[in-house]
Amino acid sequence: MEKFSNKVLSVDLKDEEQSERIIKALNCKTRRDILRLLSGKTLSIWEIAERLNVPLSTTSEHVSVLLKAGIISVVRKEGNRGQSKILSRQYEQIRIDLVPASAGSQSKAELYREEIPIGSYTDFKIGKYCGMLSEEGYVGRRDDPSTFYAPLRHKAQLLWFDYGYLEYKVPLRQTQGKRLCGLSLSLELCSEAPGYNEDWKSDIFFEINGVPLCTLTLPGDFGVRQGALTPKWWRSGTQYGLLKKIEVKKEGTFLDGEPVSDTRIADLEENGSPSLLTLRIGVKEDAKNRGGINLFGEKYGDHPQHILLDLVYKE
Repeated sequence: MEKFSNKVLSVDLKDEEQSERIIKALNCKTRRDILRLLSGKTLSIWEIAERLNVPLSTTSEHVSVLLKAGIISVVRKEGNRGQSKILSRQYEQIRIDLVPASAGSQSKAELYREEIPIGSYTDFKIGKYCGMLSEEGYVGRRDDPSTFYAPLRHKAQLLWFDYGYLEYKVPLRQTQGKRLCGLSLSLELCSEAPGYNEDWKSDIFFEINGVPLCTLTLPGDFGVRQGALTPKWWRSGTQYGLLKKIEVKKEGTFLDGEPVSDTRIADLEENGSPSLLTLRIGVKEDAKNRGGINLFGEKYGDHPQHILLDLVYKE
């Protein structure tokens, strides 16, 4: 089990959606008790319910709120009662920035957020085993790459493929006298196995403007339980993913707060256009763990978002 000690979640009040999710998660004694129980340890939902003397169904509802806020994570594990949801705390501290860190300084930073619907890709190259779902049902045919040309692809809420890539182009804002000094990507994703398989590794690569950022090894394709947001009619196959955050700063690239590569924000500027950012996400055909990818939109999985791209500009 991965430990998340000494990790800090910074919340900017300008981000209304994130602020509301965090405040809702903490505005309940039972949910605060759950977070206290998870201090330095992992527990199943059964264990939490027993220790708090709270019905299992009620505990599951509280856990769902904490998952949506991104404060805890869940994996599946075999136990005496069959498969259990094993919970761990993602962060040891939550910091709410009431005043931007740059306030009062001569060089003020400006933050812009772009929400990228997962079906708004501008180019792709994928293998045979693929497909996509809207909130209502399948978009096009399953295991037919030509489906990814479908006009209704913009409605996609879950899409998958075994290897290849999706490419997204995002126009950059023109800011007078300011330059891009940092960016971050936030997205929910998991591996892609036939049906689902909790132990199915996949190496996911990320590139911006043709520059490699990092490779993320995902542990599996999660489908034992229903995703918190996944429509009830979708009862088989992939249900939810893991929320991951990649940050590119002047010092290098970070994955969930940990350094993963030397790629700096200056490297992206040197290789890109001043008016356009190009993002690629995929699985290489020769990857060590070629376990495919599932990418979640705001109506599927555990987290109500598409791909979020935050851009920080500074003088």
